[in-house]
Formats: sequence, C-alpha cells, structure tokens
Amino acid sequence: MTGSTTQPAAPEAKAQVSAEPVQAATNVGDLPPTLGTAGMRKAALDGDARAVYELASRAADGPAASRDPKLALRLFERAAVAGLAPAQFRLGNMFEKGIGTARDLSLARVWYTRAAERGNAKAMHNLAVLHAEGVSGKPDYATATEWFRRAAEFGVRDSQYNLAVLLGRGLGAPTDLAQSYLWFAVAAGQGDEDAGRKRDEVGQRLSPSDLAAAKAEAAAWRPRTAASGANDVTPPAKGWDEAPTAAVKPAKPARS
Repeated sequence: MTGSTTQPAAPEAKAQVSAEPVQAATNVGDLPPTLGTAGMRKAALDGDARAVYELASRAADGPAASRDPKLALRLFERAAVAGLAPAQFRLGNMFEKGIGTARDLSLARVWYTRAAERGNAKAMHNLAVLHAEGVSGKPDYATATEWFRRAAEFGVRDSQYNLAVLLGRGLGAPTDLAQSYLWFAVAAGQGDEDAGRKRDEVGQRLSPSDLAAAKAEAAAWRPRTAASGANDVTPPAKGWDEAPTAAVKPAKPARS
C-alpha cells in the first residue's frame, strides 16, 4: 500500500461530517517582522485563522534559510484549534513526521481525525494509513478501509489504490473483487501504472458479466465535489494588506 502524503491530492468531495464554524485564532504570540506582510501579521494578531495559517505555511515551506518549524507548529496549532481543516491536516503531519516537535503518532491521529471529519481528503488518506499500519498497536483494517473509501471517493489516487488492495485481500471488509477492480481501474485512470497492471490481474478472476459491470462502473465514476474550506484556505479577495480582515467571531456550532 502507499503511505501518507504531505502533498495536495486534488480532492473533489463533499464533507461527510458537517464542520463546525471556524472560530477566531487566539494567543498567536510574537511574530517575526520578516514573516509575511504587515497586513497578514496584523490580521493574524487580530485573530484571523486564515492569516495564521498563511504565516504558518510560510514558516514551514519558505526558503530553507528562513524556515522555522517550531514557529510553524505553533501557528498551525492556533489555526487548527480555530477549526481550519487544512491547518489540522498540517499539524497532524508535523506530529507524524516529527517536524518542529517530537514524533507523536497519537497526536497525529487526533489531528488527522479532526481534519478528516471536516472533509479534508489528505487527512482521510493519512489517517487510514496510520490505522492500517497499527497506530493503536495492531492494524485496524476495518477503520482503514472506511477512511480509504472516503478519500477514494474524494479523488485521492493513493487511497483508491490502497482500497483496491484491501478489498482484493478481504482485509477490513469481505473480499470484493468487482470493487477491487473498480478502484484499481479508477486509480489507473489517474496515471497509476501499477494499478493498471493489478486491475488486469483482478479482471482475469472475474466472470465476464461481473467484469463488464465493473468496467461500466469504472467508466461512469466521477469524484465528488469538495466542501468549501475543507482542503484549501482562501485569502481575502483583495489581499491581506489592501483589506485587513477582522477576527472571525465564533458562531453557534451546526453539527449533523
């Protein structure tokens, strides 16, 4: 199976759990004068979680000489606590990889879960990998299958491949060769050559009628539409310096 990712996965799906409203980020702390723009820093200090996320991204992903993993971790945590799913994903990834902090798979699972429940597809994939690899002490293929399936429906190619593997082997769910074929075919359609080979191998084990049905389902498959804000953070239309943003006030949660 393929492992966790730190790269965007081009997800296109609806969140399966309703997200709570994003609240204001607090306790941002001191910010280096060279980090971001003046407007961005002001917005972050005023509590705009989007600005905090942008500053965290720059601290984490900027030129090597200016990177500050510990600062990035602190800022991602502020934005994550405020409810930004992309920040929750990044925070989980830092705990998983031990970037800016000691490696802590339990905390990685906590933050991946929060992001995944808000519809973040990359978090769904990474969370599934943790469960498949036994983050709780032994592999939990049933939970891994559930999250791989959700991410696969969102268009995450590696999740599609991994789901096909689990379904083909009967791990976490009853063996289903037709569905294994489907997900190998979908992953192959996104350029995974190994998935294409495995699709053909599985196809040889299907009856002609089941193979025809699986091919038709694969041809008709489309990714679902992403929930707004689940996978990306959108800055103000006019930029941070032309239109500084006030703090986002907490709203009453709308849980499903």
